[in-house]
Amino acid sequence: MARTSRVILGLQFDMRIIGLLFTFAALAAGNTIYSITNLGGLGGSSSTAYAINGAGTVVGWAATATGADQAFSSVNGGAPQKFSAPAASDSYAYGVNDSGAAVGTSYVNGQAHGLIWNGSGTTDLGAGTYATGINNAGAVVGSNGEAFLYANGVFENLGTLAGGDWSSAYGINNSGTVVGYGTLASGVCRGFIWTASGGMTEIGTFGGADSYANAVDGAGDVIGEASLANGYENAFVDIGGVMTDLGTLAGGNSFAYGINDSGSIVGYSWSPTGDSPDAFLYSNGAMVDLNSLIAAGSGWQLLEAYGINDSDEIVGSGLFDGRPESFLLTPDADPIPEPSAVPALAALLVLLVALRCRRLGSR
Repeated sequence: MARTSRVILGLQFDMRIIGLLFTFAALAAGNTIYSITNLGGLGGSSSTAYAINGAGTVVGWAATATGADQAFSSVNGGAPQKFSAPAASDSYAYGVNDSGAAVGTSYVNGQAHGLIWNGSGTTDLGAGTYATGINNAGAVVGSNGEAFLYANGVFENLGTLAGGDWSSAYGINNSGTVVGYGTLASGVCRGFIWTASGGMTEIGTFGGADSYANAVDGAGDVIGEASLANGYENAFVDIGGVMTDLGTLAGGNSFAYGINDSGSIVGYSWSPTGDSPDAFLYSNGAMVDLNSLIAAGSGWQLLEAYGINDSDEIVGSGLFDGRPESFLLTPDADPIPEPSAVPALAALLVLLVALRCRRLGSR
């Protein structure tokens, strides 16, 4: 009976290893994981895609031929369309909900104006405001010196952290949980989580001074970055008040900006000696360079990932043939190993099974 149990446990272990090997082979295939769409721009030198909703509508900003930055939307990978921003010199779109309503900030005579764009037109939240996030109920968050929640035409200031004199909200989920960051009396920044029942709760660090909360998923899991004792900042996820350090791609710093309801996280990571960052996807406990998940020779260098939806579509900015552009990554339907990877994988599996049988036979 003991020998039989060992055989069963051994086979279970082998199946786990086989599953991991197939996962590794799929990742190694690279060009079978994500297809990439260049979202283009508005006639200028750069473009950034910042957020994406469940229907695939992307918002962000792009430079125009005159050098101004202009907020835009793109539907299903289509060409960017300008958002209206009357009298603004520059405008930026930071969030979009599933009905396509978007929020952002424009600058009029150097003064910030939070804006809401929807099917009925543009709503200006007033001078000195910044709009940064929106949920499916149309509740908007941002800052007017203090973090605010704007719903049904009414502003609610969310306050500041203890002793602080400034705060800003950056994300809100469909349950009304708000995240952002603000100052403490000492002047350092700390991330916060706000709920209607519990008010504002401070997020800690990894031994350093600062932390920043950038987004929250439907379950209330919060992402951002927090400083270490050595001064670097690492991306984190906070689940139920427990912070997990997501690490980096190659040391240095990492920053998390987008999370979906499956817990997949995107952002970017700088190495200590790197000249530019690399966009990452964090999923199932591992951080992966997004550049390894697109076709080799695509001409792309993915620098920063900012948004991810529940279909695992990812948006951000990078270089295409050396030119700054915005991108949309779409998962391929069947991420399987390339044919060239199969013989090596099969040989490894044969060796694994042979070694397992030999060990079991000697017991």
